[in-house]
Amino acid sequence: MSVFKRPNSPLYQYSFYLDGMRFRGSTKTGKITEARAKESALIAKIIERGAISEPKPGHAPLLRELATRFIQWVEGSKLETSTKEYYQRGWKLLATTKLAAMRISRITGDDVEATRIMHKVQKGEETVTVECSAHYTNRALRTLKRMFSKAVEWKLLKDQPRFKLTKAYGRDTKISVATEKVLLETLSKPIINKRNARMRQHVHDVLVIAQDTGMRPSEIFRIRVENLDFANKQVWNPYGKTAKARRFVPMSERMAGLLVVRCAGRKEGWVFPSKRSKSGHIETIAKGFQALRTRAGVSNKLVLYSARHTYGSYALAATGNLFAVAASMGHVDTKSMEPYQHHDLSSLRDAINHRNQGLPEFGHIFGHIPPEGSGINSGDQRKAHNSNDLMVGPEGFEPPTKGL
Repeated sequence: MSVFKRPNSPLYQYSFYLDGMRFRGSTKTGKITEARAKESALIAKIIERGAISEPKPGHAPLLRELATRFIQWVEGSKLETSTKEYYQRGWKLLATTKLAAMRISRITGDDVEATRIMHKVQKGEETVTVECSAHYTNRALRTLKRMFSKAVEWKLLKDQPRFKLTKAYGRDTKISVATEKVLLETLSKPIINKRNARMRQHVHDVLVIAQDTGMRPSEIFRIRVENLDFANKQVWNPYGKTAKARRFVPMSERMAGLLVVRCAGRKEGWVFPSKRSKSGHIETIAKGFQALRTRAGVSNKLVLYSARHTYGSYALAATGNLFAVAASMGHVDTKSMEPYQHHDLSSLRDAINHRNQGLPEFGHIFGHIPPEGSGINSGDQRKAHNSNDLMVGPEGFEPPTKGL
């Protein structure tokens, strides 16, 4: 640590090394005491903030440049395949935003929250750009969070900006018995087109399995014939990030019936094979389910994932065994069951009605109209209104009249 003067310069310069990095510059003073004090203060500040190797803002990479390294890391990592696809799709959503052309050191939380995530959709013969739903927006934002986290780890950034995810309302719609009946009846209507007929069959079978097992759609698409145990009426699911996700699920009678027909003559392979898919099995039935929803005239809020919520709700209400239902759905802890629970309010209503038995009924209370035959006439009621004995609160209290 030392300060010095350059030839023909009245100002002192500082030059020192910390953690293998050199720091140098002008103290902007010609007094030796002040120069040394400024140098000491600068060293203390750098050690305190713990970012000795922080790059200059102008030298930080663009977000799209960071994305190249990030995607390479994702593809070469030991992450689950679904997680890799999640981040790859998340970056595709981010690549079209203004953030992609900004240096990562210049991106603030306000910049992120002000950015609208857009994507292209096909509407008839026209392709239009629309704003993503909250769930897709959060996929992009979670990917961005992970990119910033890796940038800090790779010492390309000191601190990652903080921002909030978009508020996304849960997919909590439940498929009632009446709605399920309408959907299945719509699927059973005859159709001439063979390709559409196959899609309808896929939608029917996936919907029934989701309703009766609570499996995720991605898990259903990957069911293999060799994992079906017809003797014990159960299905083995070997996929998932956690040990709980890899589990046995129950096989209902109607599910067993459709699987016997679908897997007839086969001892191995995908239950839902597809020659056009790279994986060898179908990846989605989104368009088929959307078409079914339109033909059946049900709410757009109803999605295939609603069947999972339906299973969790009915299974828990019928058995009362929270741990068994959580295990069958592949949840690590019971807290994860909260979004899938749709409690029946009838038991709560009955309990309150039982408690209220014997209490004065509506119409016997100050300000309410008494029932006929109660012996209280309108004159008595007006008297009650003018009685100081029925006042609520201390003298001078005036009840609010807003809304009356």
